[in-house]
Amino acid sequence: MTGSGLRRLQLPTSWGELGLVGGSRAGEGTLILLPQLGLALDAGRPHRALPAMTTVLASHGHVDHVGGIGYWASQRQLQAMGPARLVVPREIAADITTLLATHARLEGGEPYAVEIVAADAGSRLALRREMELEFFATDHWVPTLGSLLRWRRHHLLPELAGLEGDEIAARRRAGRPVTEPVETALLAYCADSGPGVLAPGSPALGAEVLLLECSFFKAGDRERAARYGHLHLEELLARAAELGCRHLVLLHASRRHRLREVETILDEQLRPALPCALHHLMVDWD
Repeated sequence: MTGSGLRRLQLPTSWGELGLVGGSRAGEGTLILLPQLGLALDAGRPHRALPAMTTVLASHGHVDHVGGIGYWASQRQLQAMGPARLVVPREIAADITTLLATHARLEGGEPYAVEIVAADAGSRLALRREMELEFFATDHWVPTLGSLLRWRRHHLLPELAGLEGDEIAARRRAGRPVTEPVETALLAYCADSGPGVLAPGSPALGAEVLLLECSFFKAGDRERAARYGHLHLEELLARAAELGCRHLVLLHASRRHRLREVETILDEQLRPALPCALHHLMVDWD
């Protein structure tokens, strides 16, 4: 935990140590920050760490996922932090635009310096030179986009291994290729979703770090989970051995479960079944 009520993870990846800061509880707020990238994966609650993020994703329109975007935009304006981007599903882009315009008007100031980007499943967005976000649909009960963080770099062509540097430089000057692009699915954020994100072929399954909700843990809640497009522990257990991620980070536990109870269930039932490291960013918000 951090001193601000958020949890903090430092996860080893092929890119290096990836820091995640955040907290999540179903119905109360999901806030996931990647400070190294200036990126927020949902801004469901105001927090003083949020305004520094220059790109914010709103996976869907539920208040526990967009409740902090007015604060974020307002604080950036107040502190003269410059322009930023808010990425939303295309279906709610007009409503989010109206929402932020209303906040700005109520404050009596200028419109916020926020570009609203309407995204669709399959679309991509450059985050920085070597990082790109790709969006995918989840099976929540309202239009919802998950996001896949892709890391791109170039490796020397295998057939050139062992050549001297001046030989490689000569090939490059002659306009001949010396490298090939390599892309790694570094992180997948599945937002709110049912078990469809775990189906074979899901884009989320190839990521090194998988951020996944698990809202319900008791047998009697299976029908509730299915009705509202959420994951139940039993569905995750059924697919646990198939997960290819290096780190599984769980989010979004329902208030029907005490956090200590959830942690005990994870330790006793899920952790022994996983081929990867298990973490969580679930908190009891004040």
